[in-house]
Amino acid sequence: MKDLPLLKKILWADSLLGGSTAVVGLFWFRTLAVFLGLPVNIVAMIAVVTLAYALLAVSLALQRQPSVLQLRALVYANWLWTITSVVLLIFYISGTTLFGTAFLILQVVVAGMLAYLEGRHIT
Repeated sequence: MKDLPLLKKILWADSLLGGSTAVVGLFWFRTLAVFLGLPVNIVAMIAVVTLAYALLAVSLALQRQPSVLQLRALVYANWLWTITSVVLLIFYISGTTLFGTAFLILQVVVAGMLAYLEGRHIT
């Protein structure tokens, strides 16, 4: 594993970004659906998925030596979520608000960036 201290910082960022998205989404998914111009079930799904990512990232960040297998799973899941976010953007862009479009674009950028940065640490 390359540069463990940097990897842990990236994992903490992943857990905080995913966790905050999840908490806000789980508590206010109906309000967010209107604000973003997305269906309620999509906002709820995003919240649940980002919670799962956050939990995996925090579990890796807390390990003295993160599991390579679990780290690979997180990297692949982040790439999958990047692709899923592109599909959501394409499918829902006509109905989203400006904030919804920005949110979906940010999901693509952030998930892709995290997948790339975390993946660089696997040897």
